[in-house]
Amino acid sequence: MNTVLAAVPAPPPAADDAILALLGEEDYEQARPRILETLRLEGGSPCVALAACAANRNGRVREHAVHAMADTDCTAFASYSPYLDDSDAWVIDAIIEATRRHLMQDAVPFLLAHLTDPRRIVAEQGTRRIGDGAHRALQQITCQSFHYDPAGTSDDRRNALSRWRQWYVEHRTEPRDEWVKEGIERARDYAGRDYAPHRLEGFRLLALIGKPGLTDLRALLKRAPDDVQAEVACQPDEPPRPNDRVPCHLLVRNASTHRVAIAPPADGPVVRVGRLDAPPGPAPLDEVPRRTDASPGDPGTVLLSALAEQLIDLRPGEIRRYDFTVGPVPSAGRYRVRATLADLAAEVADTDAGVPTAAPTPPSARSPDRRGAVKPQRSSATPKSAAPESARPSPATRIEAETIVRFDQ
Repeated sequence: MNTVLAAVPAPPPAADDAILALLGEEDYEQARPRILETLRLEGGSPCVALAACAANRNGRVREHAVHAMADTDCTAFASYSPYLDDSDAWVIDAIIEATRRHLMQDAVPFLLAHLTDPRRIVAEQGTRRIGDGAHRALQQITCQSFHYDPAGTSDDRRNALSRWRQWYVEHRTEPRDEWVKEGIERARDYAGRDYAPHRLEGFRLLALIGKPGLTDLRALLKRAPDDVQAEVACQPDEPPRPNDRVPCHLLVRNASTHRVAIAPPADGPVVRVGRLDAPPGPAPLDEVPRRTDASPGDPGTVLLSALAEQLIDLRPGEIRRYDFTVGPVPSAGRYRVRATLADLAAEVADTDAGVPTAAPTPPSARSPDRRGAVKPQRSSATPKSAAPESARPSPATRIEAETIVRFDQ
């Protein structure tokens, strides 16, 4: 005789189970408001409750617990101690972001230990190396830089790491205001050198120091209107037809007699193509790429963080070339081709525009990274969404040029 067992409904999850379920969701940004609300309703210390998740076997739960700790203002580095030896790269990456976001001085030894960490995070915002994140956090927290280059020789990296450790031993008991003051002086020294890597290191350090170094940074980035010149050229092998793709390039040249720093987006110019006889439309928005994983509610920090990553130092006469293609087009005719680089260096130097000029950032401090996410591809043909006039870069903060291409029938 067969016995049929009736399904017995599972008991409602306990409060701890509710938190674990939320932390286990794929998209932290979507779950974040519910996580914070659940923690508030449970009472007690969210730092203690989330630290207890370090024993969970699910790496996503542990990673999201660290992000939630940062979002609930767990600013003491000791709160994160259960996670420090975690083997999951995503968890370590989350801890590094939390130390940078809350400027945790006690985290310096942990960051130094991960400065050479070669593991990579592949996420929607692109691929990043754990060691690079630790390096950026170290610079922002300590306001120091000691010529550490991930692409340098092993001896150079070891020497830079030794100098940083020695500096921390000598200065760890000082208030951070003293670190800031010394860091600005160090950055000024680097930026004034003829050696290009050190000069660029000084610029980047001032950008990562943020508002305390902004006056010096603006003075160094300031340039005359004609110091940087640009031109667009399109060179088809024969007169193009509407279905053809025409090879073009944008040339950006330092036309001055001194070094000039620019900060264009890493993925190149925004290219727009329009018929000469088309009626004029609204002015397009030239997008200014800005990271969204900087301090929440502080668009100036977002701008300066992006600037540090995008800075390029051009020697007098030096040229940067950006290749792109134009076409197909709807029909034969003459088309205006305009290529635009939004230059963050010029935007920061523009004291009339001021900092921040970036669009407001979302409440969370981190980018919507997801495990296994594929980086979206950029297309200059994708329409840009409208933005407030205050978020649009002024013409003085753009590098652009145009040419005319005729497509035959």
